[in-house]
Amino acid sequence: MDCSFLSPEGRFNLRVGAVIVRNGRLLGVHDQEDGGGFHYLPGGRVRLHETLEEALLREIWEELGVKARVLRPLWLWEGLFPQDQPPHHGLELFFLTELDWEALPSLTGPFSLLDSDGRRHFYSWLALGDSPDYIYPNFVQQSFPHLPETLTFASTRKGEAALGPDCKFWSDQGLFNFRVAGVFVHQGKLLAMKEDNIAHYYLPGGRVRLHETMEEALCREVREELGATAKIHRPLWICESFFVLNHRRVHEIALYFLASLDWQSLPSLGEGFVLADTDGDEHFFTWLSPEEVRQNPIYPLILPESFPQLPERPALVTDTRDRISP
Repeated sequence: MDCSFLSPEGRFNLRVGAVIVRNGRLLGVHDQEDGGGFHYLPGGRVRLHETLEEALLREIWEELGVKARVLRPLWLWEGLFPQDQPPHHGLELFFLTELDWEALPSLTGPFSLLDSDGRRHFYSWLALGDSPDYIYPNFVQQSFPHLPETLTFASTRKGEAALGPDCKFWSDQGLFNFRVAGVFVHQGKLLAMKEDNIAHYYLPGGRVRLHETMEEALCREVREELGATAKIHRPLWICESFFVLNHRRVHEIALYFLASLDWQSLPSLGEGFVLADTDGDEHFFTWLSPEEVRQNPIYPLILPESFPQLPERPALVTDTRDRISP
């Protein structure tokens, strides 16, 4: 099943897209032979317990019937469209991708193919720039042929809507979870959380809600958990993780941001402390030195090898060590 859900407040989708460039032109796809409207990039929805790269390779095979190779991530795009029917909240990662070129019907002109579901799609090699060609989303149109050297965040928001439920869903195949967390460092120590019934530390944050941006979600969660105001500086990691919790398989997408707090509002800047969140649940917070971060189990798993030297540019981190095959 896809990593998507529909609720009375709207729908959430997790997707991947392929940026495929050959001879200075970008491969776009359209559902109409006359090419009316706009082109979009090949790709589709991510399935539960499937990595983002696995999803992209599968989608390209199903749509184009060719093998592909993922080179690097380009953009993470969050799109909020509360005026759509139903209201839509989407998260999509775009990868620079190479194909088995000789397997394509054409490397210069338009062509059409049936996908694995029997639907016909129409493909074109687009010049963009000063040409009349147009592709969606807009930041691809505006950037091409210059592609970002590192993973770049982009967002589109058209209108406002009341917050919906958490971006998660349960099924008989497991749990999908979309969350954010903050890396808060003060005087060289990392603010972490710990619960009596779990063996590892984790970072302050929580689930993103429908019609809420990732940054808004982190600031809201910090207010609810710490009673403090957060200032977000930059994204650090997109972590996709697969693990088992309470005998149920979990597929999680988590965004980690370097951020700061109004430090003086905290009960302590050196010792552990306990605070109750807005639901009345108590949480234990502690400050970990770099050595303690390395010596203790903590999530995300990349943190011990990165702290205190945090990356200057965001990166995609995939952890399938605890994934159970279907």
